[in-house]
Amino acid sequence: MFKNFNNVGYIKRKLSKKTMKVLEKAIKNKKENWNHNLAGQIDSSFIIEDKNNWFFKNELLPCIDEYLENTANKKWIIPELLNKNCAFKLSTFWVNFQKKYEFNPFHTHTALFSFVVWVKIPARHDKEKNLPFVNHSNCSYPNTFQMFYINSLGKIATEDYYLNPEDEGTMLFFTGDRPHLVYPFYSSDKTRVSISGNIILNVDEVL
Repeated sequence: MFKNFNNVGYIKRKLSKKTMKVLEKAIKNKKENWNHNLAGQIDSSFIIEDKNNWFFKNELLPCIDEYLENTANKKWIIPELLNKNCAFKLSTFWVNFQKKYEFNPFHTHTALFSFVVWVKIPARHDKEKNLPFVNHSNCSYPNTFQMFYINSLGKIATEDYYLNPEDEGTMLFFTGDRPHLVYPFYSSDKTRVSISGNIILNVDEVL
């Protein structure tokens, strides 16, 4: 019998039209500029508001429950030093406006969980991989979201999520310390729009 080693992955969730309308309204009401707090080499990022914690309650909490239910050892995620259970909370919530050639370099987030929602994807990976300066490569990553992990052989491996317009409305949910990056796109003058956020423990709310 073949047996795999335990590891932790990510959740992929297609969001409803209702949820996307809530997020699009939040984008329209964006707050202060957030670029100086982020790793992104992109045009602009802004704080947005999760009004009445609607997105957190309806989309993020179910993801947290699903993630913990499917994790072999919850101590990998929740700090073992805690002697009481604390509630989760959305600590930061922002929108990224990314133009052609801009990118998010290799980085992690200071959080227990993080996520990205693809709102607008103006280019297609399956076309950009055929660009003259890409098609000869054995690592064709234009318009790609990439996550890194250590496999059971101790080697660095990647999970490559290729971005195409049909992925609009998709959320990827993962641990905050998961190294990841976002490669640039080249074939559109429109803006790629994504939403990200961080989830932490609320030490002021003990369950």
